[in-house]
Amino acid sequence: MLRRLSLLAVCLPSCLVSFEDYPVGDLRGASAVAGDGGNGGGGPTNGGSSAGELPSSDAGSPPEASAGSAGTDETVSAFDDFEHEDSVILELDGRKGDWYVSNDGRGTQSPRAGAELLPTALDVPREGSSNALHTFGGPFFTWGALVGASLASGEGYDLSGYAGIRLWVRSGASSGAWGGPSAAKEVRLNLTTTATSAGGSCTVCNDHFGVDIPLTMEWTLVDLPLAGMKQAGFGRPQLKVDLSEVLDIQLTFPANVSFDLWVDDVELYR
Repeated sequence: MLRRLSLLAVCLPSCLVSFEDYPVGDLRGASAVAGDGGNGGGGPTNGGSSAGELPSSDAGSPPEASAGSAGTDETVSAFDDFEHEDSVILELDGRKGDWYVSNDGRGTQSPRAGAELLPTALDVPREGSSNALHTFGGPFFTWGALVGASLASGEGYDLSGYAGIRLWVRSGASSGAWGGPSAAKEVRLNLTTTATSAGGSCTVCNDHFGVDIPLTMEWTLVDLPLAGMKQAGFGRPQLKVDLSEVLDIQLTFPANVSFDLWVDDVELYR
C-alpha cells in the first residue's frame, strides 16, 4: 500500500521533490544476449542503430528542483511496491508486465542483463516498506545500462489520463567499486513509446520522453508530472508529447558512470 505524505511529514532524511520542466537524455534497452562479464551484449531494442550504440545529447544542466507537497486530490494507482517475491509489476488498471535489466555489455551490472529482477530486502525498513528494487554496477562504455518494466506485455499502454509518476529513490554509492568520482549523481526516467521506437514515427529513434532525477544517499520522494516529460533532441523528427501508447518505464544510466540505485513504491496519479 503506497503512502501519501505531506511536505511536513517528508522531512530529512527524506524529502519530496517536484520536477516541472527537466531537460532529458535517453537510452532504450531490453534483455540482451550474454556478453562481456556475464552482461548482455548488443544494443537497445525498439529502435536505435544496428550497432547497438545510441546517440548522445548534452541537454544542459537541469533547473533546480522545487520542493512541495504531493497534493491531496489525485487518484493514486500503485505501479509496484516490491513487497513480493517476483519480478511482476502490480496488475492494476490493465497493466501487466515484468521488471528487466539491460546494458551495452561493456561493463558489469547486478543483476546481470537478462536475469530476473527480483525485489531486494532493505537492511533498514523504510516507513513500513521491507523491499525495494536494487541495481548497481558500471561504468559502461557504449550507451550505458538500465532497469525497466513493461506496462502491457509488449503492447502500448495509455498513460495520457494520468498526471504524473511518483517514486522513492536513493543512491547507495559513497565509496568503493560503485562510488567515487564517477558515481552517478542522477538517473534518467524514460517512457518508451511506439512513436519514439523503431517502427513508429521516428527516423532517428530512441529519443523517448523522460526526465532526469537527482540522486542522494537519502531516500527521496520525487514527483514527476507527465506534462514535463521531454525528448533530448537527437531524435528525428522531434515529436509532440503523446503518452497514449507507452511500452516501458525505464531508469537509465549513461556510459562512463558507476551507479548503485534503489527504487521503491512507484505509483501513478491522476
